[in-house]
Amino acid sequence: MKSNIRKVIISAFIAFTSVALSLLIAQIQLIQQWENQAHDVLFRDFQKKNFIDEAVIIAIDQNSLDYFQNQLKILWPWPRDIYAAATEYLGYCEAKTITFDVIFSSPDIDRLNVEAEYADSLFAFQMKKNERVILASQMEDSTHFNIAPALDTFSVQFEYDIPSEIIKTYPRATLPIYKFQKSMAHPGAVNFFTDSDGVCRKVPLIFKYDGKIYPYMALTAAFIYDGVKTVQFDNKSRCLISGNHCIPLNKDGFFNIYWYGPGGPGNTFKYISFAQLLQSYIQWKSGEKPLIPSETFKNKAVFIGATAAGLLDLKTTPFSSIEPYPGVEIYATVFSNIIRDNFISRFPITLWVIISTLLLFILSFIWQKIKIWLSAVISLVFFFLPLLIAVILFQNYKMFAPIVSSEVAILLSVIIVLVTNFFTEGREKRQVKKVFNRYLHPAVVENLTQNPGKLEMGGKEIEATVLFTDLQGFTGISEHFSPPEIVEFLNDYFEKVEQIIFHNNGMLDKYTGDGIMAIFGAPIENREHALFTCNAALEFNKLSSLKIETKNRSIPLITRIGINSGRFVVGNIGSSHRMDYTAIGDTVNLSARLEGVNKIYRTQNIISETTYGLVKDRFVCRELDFIRVKGRDKPLRIYTVILKNEDLDNNTEKYLSLHKEALELYRKRKFKLAAIAFEKLIKIRHDDPVAEVFHKRCQQLISNPELIDDKGIFNITIK
Repeated sequence: MKSNIRKVIISAFIAFTSVALSLLIAQIQLIQQWENQAHDVLFRDFQKKNFIDEAVIIAIDQNSLDYFQNQLKILWPWPRDIYAAATEYLGYCEAKTITFDVIFSSPDIDRLNVEAEYADSLFAFQMKKNERVILASQMEDSTHFNIAPALDTFSVQFEYDIPSEIIKTYPRATLPIYKFQKSMAHPGAVNFFTDSDGVCRKVPLIFKYDGKIYPYMALTAAFIYDGVKTVQFDNKSRCLISGNHCIPLNKDGFFNIYWYGPGGPGNTFKYISFAQLLQSYIQWKSGEKPLIPSETFKNKAVFIGATAAGLLDLKTTPFSSIEPYPGVEIYATVFSNIIRDNFISRFPITLWVIISTLLLFILSFIWQKIKIWLSAVISLVFFFLPLLIAVILFQNYKMFAPIVSSEVAILLSVIIVLVTNFFTEGREKRQVKKVFNRYLHPAVVENLTQNPGKLEMGGKEIEATVLFTDLQGFTGISEHFSPPEIVEFLNDYFEKVEQIIFHNNGMLDKYTGDGIMAIFGAPIENREHALFTCNAALEFNKLSSLKIETKNRSIPLITRIGINSGRFVVGNIGSSHRMDYTAIGDTVNLSARLEGVNKIYRTQNIISETTYGLVKDRFVCRELDFIRVKGRDKPLRIYTVILKNEDLDNNTEKYLSLHKEALELYRKRKFKLAAIAFEKLIKIRHDDPVAEVFHKRCQQLISNPELIDDKGIFNITIK
């Protein structure tokens, strides 16, 4: 219980520490970059297929450049009357907005077939007639030399109620020529922003120059598309309120772009070549059926921009590794984000802290409870968990969950728990090995070190079985040998004893001269402790074949065993300078006494009635007698283990039955009949010392019946 409480406290500490450190590490620019790149993977590999139909992109592509050069003999940059024609045709097609991702910052140039003034005026006329044309404006920093004149008011006006903290103010700007400013509906800022790794993921939406507000070009298109007149900012939700749309901004005032897929034709947006648009205009003017029907643009937001590689308007986005991404599609993407309310949200940091702390607590607790290899496997599952959760949240809720930060937290928790285990459980395991290496089989010691929770190093009361042994007559025999010979023999003998104890999951507690004390069922509790002990007793019988050769005599070494089961205390017992893991209690004392009782009955093992009750269904035992034990009021019934049930043959079964009948006659005080019965047993088996002991006792009781009390117990008391 104490061990589990300690593990809970350690796990909680590791979880809180890992989460706190991961929050600090998340502020490092490199980690933020990795986090962004992980989110890029969500767009590239886990994005659902999208097709946006409210926006159409007219591409100034390589095909258009070739068409103008080869068919119309017009080189880039094109004259402004070309844009006038495009605007006129899109107006006829009832396009809802027309957005040019082209900065017309200087007047047109004279050409052979058209004067610059005429071309500019024609384009300005068509813009004013349409009233829905948006032109690009570039905000510039102080290094820009020219200061462009800005119009006081635009054709379409918006009212703003927004704080300065979300407005990016610039001292310079590259604006359309004054004539176009007076004709267009409203300007749109086209500044391009990237993160530290050069990838565009977010953009500011509100700019300011010369005291006037310039919305991001996609935002301007959304305002005009929806007919918005007023724009407000909700500080609580950090959203721009535009009509029915609540456009979220991050803590830096940027809008996080929700990418729909790879850029370019055939992916997310409908692409039409500018050359096809001009051909359709010419056909319409000639009364022919246009190549691109007017329904294609009706009620659509049209974005016109360069996609040809030579025009240098390809941008770096999360999809740039798949296909080049035209800058004009960024504006179409942000526009559609706003119109469709496709906004990215971030997983609440407070909720992340709570969930991460809980999961890391579980992981840390697992590392302290189960084997290292299994903990490692579970940790691998935990490592994949943030990615799985991130994919689910992204696909279903357009929500970004911290991926790298979560992985860092998991990695930190594993590192901390390993270090903690090394200094706590590692020390505990080394202590366990130091204490038990001399008591237990190495495999059992390894089990203890891997599962120290199974062990309580302090005192603990358990139910188990104790075994004591002694070598019969060894003290007298040892007088015939030199000390080195005795030591050599005992070392050989105890080597075999140790194998028997360990083979039966016992703990070799101590050596007692030429004997041992062993515990079965500790320090790892085992319900079959009595069975293992009795099996060890049978294996000890085989050691009787071990003999000492001396003075032309062969002396057998018979191991006598006393076994008792019950409750007793185990633990580290001793002084502050020296202690041993051992057992104490009445159960232990009785086991030691039973070992000495073998001398009376000339048996090799004696078990108590408590042990017999635990093994009688698995072992064949021979009842011996009732004895009195000093300090106990109730007489104790004792048995000797003969063999396992499966090894019982008919002759042995019949013999034990005759012994039982003889014992009953003895207890009924029919000593003459009992003597005859035991004599019969001796004739059947000449090497039965138990029958000889009882036959002799019966002879003694025939003439001295007072030696047995009224309960049929011979006057034997074990001290």
